[in-house]
Amino acid sequence: MFDPDLFISWMAEQGAGSLSALIRDASWASGRDRKPVTQWLGRIEALGAATIDWRGDQWNTNPCEVTDLPGNTQTAVLTGTRPAGPDFYLARGAVAMPQPSGESDIPLPTTLWLQYRKLSRLHEFAAAVGAAVVPCAAESAARNLGNLALGPAIAPPSRDSSPELLDPVTGRFRSVDLVGRRPVPGLYKYTKFGRMDGYSLLREPPRQTALGHRQTAVLPPEQTWHSVDRRAGIHHALRPSAFPLRWKADPVPGHAGQRALGRLTADRRASLPMAQERTAVLCTGLASLRTADTEHYDGVPFFIADRIARTLHRRLETA
Repeated sequence: MFDPDLFISWMAEQGAGSLSALIRDASWASGRDRKPVTQWLGRIEALGAATIDWRGDQWNTNPCEVTDLPGNTQTAVLTGTRPAGPDFYLARGAVAMPQPSGESDIPLPTTLWLQYRKLSRLHEFAAAVGAAVVPCAAESAARNLGNLALGPAIAPPSRDSSPELLDPVTGRFRSVDLVGRRPVPGLYKYTKFGRMDGYSLLREPPRQTALGHRQTAVLPPEQTWHSVDRRAGIHHALRPSAFPLRWKADPVPGHAGQRALGRLTADRRASLPMAQERTAVLCTGLASLRTADTEHYDGVPFFIADRIARTLHRRLETA
């Protein structure tokens, strides 16, 4: 049976490597095909165990750290790539929280928390397991989130790349013909190298007016194509009110206002980009709870949920 904690320890020993080789090794270890393994690695990245360069075919581990959860809960979580199995940390006072495997059916690594009353206990634990103590990583990540930015300008998709355009109403891609017509601005999906999906965002600047001697002419705007990943591209293409993020407060005494804790919910047609998802996951150290249509992130303070929504130019609905 596949042991995700053992695989994470193996990744810690390797430190970095080729993504293609990592997918191959994870497929062999789990007995699963490439697609569910790739989905699983995406969740491992969201948990903060590793940083993956999907385009560059590289990965590297993140350092093992102990960081407070937001909300003054006197609970810390172990983040990064753990070089030892859960028993090593449990023997030193950690609390284990198994995670559901989700849609890939490949189990996720155990979340490890430390509950403490005195700050000295936190530092004592960190020294015993060889991890650094860092201030609340979720709050730091939220502060460092930047607004969505366009990727570099690129050439438009080729005619034989099977282009599809995102329908902003349904959130689904539909086939389009780019031959002999001016393309509609939006997010395009196409086939790269005959085997992998690529995404390009077509933007159109405001129309410009050229003044002549006796007439005014409206010049067609110059269209530009930009490289984007799927999740960021979807948020670029959607209206702020489409598939809004939702946040519902938890009935937790002592937490109110901007620092109230709650559940952040994203529509899976507009999933959070990696930076925003990692920020939400850092609030508990737990992966999102996925349903067929939504992803739920628990323990997210309102100010972090609001920051995530603002950086994505999305509406945040509260309840």
